[in-house]
Amino acid sequence: MIKQVRNQMGWLARLIIPVLAILFIGGCAPANQPPVISSLIADEEQISPYDNCLVSCVASDPDGDELSYTWSASGGNISGDGAVVTWVAPEEVSTYTITVKVIDGRGGEATAQVTIDVFINHPPVIDSLVTEALNIRRATPCVIECIASDPDGDELYYNWLPSRGSISGDGAVITWIAPNTYGTYTITVTVTDAWGDKTTDSMSIVVSCGCG
Repeated sequence: MIKQVRNQMGWLARLIIPVLAILFIGGCAPANQPPVISSLIADEEQISPYDNCLVSCVASDPDGDELSYTWSASGGNISGDGAVVTWVAPEEVSTYTITVKVIDGRGGEATAQVTIDVFINHPPVIDSLVTEALNIRRATPCVIECIASDPDGDELYYNWLPSRGSISGDGAVITWIAPNTYGTYTITVTVTDAWGDKTTDSMSIVVSCGCG
């Protein structure tokens, strides 16, 4: 009788121990951790209507889960999928928000947003070209100034090109050194803004002997 009880207890022990092990392991399983978005970057902060730019999301998952990406925008269109998409700007000038949701497939998710301005750029305006003299001697230096502005307040860049002679300096004010031959020469300036829009103007200067 005692032996039989012991056998029954042994079977019971062998049954309970695996069950407890399963419960123990299951109870200590780590909870799922959501994805982490390191950055969300648009390769252009400002673009023109109907222009496009790339938007890139850098994300990872602490559990090593495979990630999927869902994109949306407050305006315009998104093409592509995955971590990098192309956003096409609408016609209307405004600030738009692009949103990405990163999902790990186990209920974890993370969201980030980036804004892009849609605007219409205006080219620079050259108000005037000013020089100290319109008739100078051969091989004589002459200061020329380009008075220009930009409707959008963009930084301006100046490129000077003479038909003859040479240019010294850069920017809005330069010195043109006349050639050693008589004639009428043209000095041209191209003013470009930060977005590549440009305006060109020129002026003529006579090189003579200076005889009255």
